[in-house]
Amino acid sequence: MDNHLIMFSKNISKSKEDIITIEDMLNNYPYSREMDLEKGYEFENSRRNGKKIPSLKFATEEDAEEITNIFKEVYENTYPYKRMEDISEVRSMIRSPNYYWIIFRFKPDKAIGCIGFHLDFKNKIGNFFGFAFRKNYQHEADISTASIACVIAPMYKFKDQILIWFAEIRSSFSSIQYIAKLTGFNPTAFFPNKDIFFNHSESEILFTIYNRKSLFNYRSSEKPKIISQAIFCYFYAFQKYSLELPTIKSYDTLESKLDKDKIVNINSLLKRKVERDKFGNELITISIKGTNSFFEFLHYDNICIAEKVVYKVSNLEELYVFIEEIKSITQELKLRYFEAYLSAYDPAHQTIFFNAGFKPTGYIPAFKYNKATNSYEDQVLFVYHEKVSNKDIKLIPETAEFLKIIKYFKEIKKT
Repeated sequence: MDNHLIMFSKNISKSKEDIITIEDMLNNYPYSREMDLEKGYEFENSRRNGKKIPSLKFATEEDAEEITNIFKEVYENTYPYKRMEDISEVRSMIRSPNYYWIIFRFKPDKAIGCIGFHLDFKNKIGNFFGFAFRKNYQHEADISTASIACVIAPMYKFKDQILIWFAEIRSSFSSIQYIAKLTGFNPTAFFPNKDIFFNHSESEILFTIYNRKSLFNYRSSEKPKIISQAIFCYFYAFQKYSLELPTIKSYDTLESKLDKDKIVNINSLLKRKVERDKFGNELITISIKGTNSFFEFLHYDNICIAEKVVYKVSNLEELYVFIEEIKSITQELKLRYFEAYLSAYDPAHQTIFFNAGFKPTGYIPAFKYNKATNSYEDQVLFVYHEKVSNKDIKLIPETAEFLKIIKYFKEIKKT
């Protein structure tokens, strides 16, 4: 067994408490410094525990068709995000400096799996997505070794440019949750029934890992202010990252104090704009004529969800009108899931979302970069969703504990 593999075998058996930050993770896996995925990387001894370890290499444009074929085969043409099944789209991602794809291969040149990652250099945040592994090779391939290697190599390569990494991981894959834990990722938010795989709804979990500076030096010094309904989500982050105590605010009569005449006037000035791409996905923007205020989100028509919310308002009446319009759109489009990351310092906004049927499902420290202050601000995830399904749900102990703390574990079990 080569030295890298011996080191790897020892490290994966270490306690999960050994890895808290990206620096801890890279120190635990020092061979990451020698992994050049531009040239390709393969272990000298290509077997571990009787299984073959695939080689890893950054994809080139010539691999675009193979990546789409992997998605079509693995998900039997049901993958919800159709961009991954489109050769020109995948090729465009490979060309972009903000996207990379890694291909898993068996010798001589059989592509058996892939994973992508996106780099947001402006906000210094990266995310892994699109993990897919051909079923015919899942029993003979050492997926754990390959997966851990494809996570730590990009983290080392971009360690000075990307300070936070995240991944949305399926609740039906405990093995991938386990790999996330081995590489220092922690569950921080829950997406109830967000996606549809193989024509069945499925929940996902947000896993995150931080550069030490982003969490302890660049995190906003402003004290979090949250509504009482978000306290359990905060408590998990409080324990995990030794956060300060928050301020708890209550706005039981907030909406009754809003200016009714102003609301009527804002309603009369609402405009809606829809931009549709070739896959049928819609970027929907609601705005108020004569102002810079807006509410924007991405709608995936094929799976009836909305995400990527961005909004700007100058007063609570504007936000209230936007959310009332969102409630109408939710019924109009028959949405079954709608997510929004909200500021952890504005409990009035949190209240308006909560009163509209959105529930807090995670508290994510230092998750939004503020260029003006050069700091990372905390976010609270609020989600509108249908009844949670537990079909094929498989959780590692850490994920189950997280869901218990944020009060979603019983909801899963009773379905």
